[in-house]
Amino acid sequence: MDKLRKLPFKVLFYLGFIIVIIFLGLSYWQLTSHKYDTNNLEKLTMYENILEVSITDINSFSEYQYIKIDEDISLLHTWLLRSRVHNGQNGYNRIDLISDNYSNYMVVNRGWVPLDFDLDSIDKYEQFKYIGKLMSYNTQTIGQDDVPQSDYLFRIDKSFIENDKNIALQKYYLTLTEECGNSIECINLTEPYDAPHLSYAFQWLFFAICLTIVILRKNKLI
Repeated sequence: MDKLRKLPFKVLFYLGFIIVIIFLGLSYWQLTSHKYDTNNLEKLTMYENILEVSITDINSFSEYQYIKIDEDISLLHTWLLRSRVHNGQNGYNRIDLISDNYSNYMVVNRGWVPLDFDLDSIDKYEQFKYIGKLMSYNTQTIGQDDVPQSDYLFRIDKSFIENDKNIALQKYYLTLTEECGNSIECINLTEPYDAPHLSYAFQWLFFAICLTIVILRKNKLI
């Protein structure tokens, strides 16, 4: 305790160690983000064999299953998912509501389209292949609520779409990974998990160590 009272740079000591704790917290946050991304990437690449399925089969599969819908499909409605960026360009994701001949419904994230995409240009009778990964729906957050009967969405919210269209959806929606359509860019599902979290974690840890050494040396504790 006497040493602490006689510190030549008390402000540096106390304030400095608060900053060190913040740096360590940032390092831990980046490390846990890296672990989260690694786990998600492993799950995303777990299923690489395409299974030919019908819409009614979807609920029996796991998230990230790689599938091809092998039946006649009708396009019922299309939304534009707001605030999507692709190669530095702003745009939307095209979200389709589809059904089979037995009124089984499913949502499809077809891919990225530019801001000037015209919903009226969609040919509802054009035949597509539905090949991609099963994904979990987004959860409702505070603010930016989706508007019923609108052509735009802030998130792919299962409950909202079911209430808006008075239908029952499958447990997952489908994100296409190939043959997404004319003027539509398929989504790279692994891209969000390429962030350099691990290098940032070591960077914040390095800053914490360096600042600790400076604090201790200035106060003649080492």
